[in-house]
Amino acid sequence: MNRSHSLTGTALDRLIKQIHRDNQGPGLFIRAPYDVNDANEPLTEMWTESMKVEREATEMPDNLVNMPEVFKNNMNLYSKKGQANIPLILIIRENDLPVPESIYATLHNPLVDSAILHGPESNANNGIVHDLLQSLTLNGPAWSWINAYQRNRDGRGAWK
Repeated sequence: MNRSHSLTGTALDRLIKQIHRDNQGPGLFIRAPYDVNDANEPLTEMWTESMKVEREATEMPDNLVNMPEVFKNNMNLYSKKGQANIPLILIIRENDLPVPESIYATLHNPLVDSAILHGPESNANNGIVHDLLQSLTLNGPAWSWINAYQRNRDGRGAWK
């Protein structure tokens, strides 16, 4: 059985610095204040179980509606990563800012809702989403809506 391990404050600082260097950009969110006593074995087990549920949810069949063939391999934005290894799902989230006191189904969702939608990585990812939407709609009736956002490669605007 896996057991959780405690880190000293100094060891935690070193770990955060190393993760930041490895990511070469934003990708780690630590919310302050953080009480080391909050990280206990039940919390670790809950986190592990939540991650398992999320993984299983992404593996569930999503073929309840027959999707056009071109969409099947290209629209899973949960698994597609953009600049700085950021999931592209951030670009098409519903709200521009996190909704205070929201209740989330998974531990992943608050991270998606609180990620920043500006800066070089976000701009690059916004363009990637636009290009993906453009490639999927170019010869169809939805192209007239996507085309309006082509000049700025605004994937978020096109999605909305």
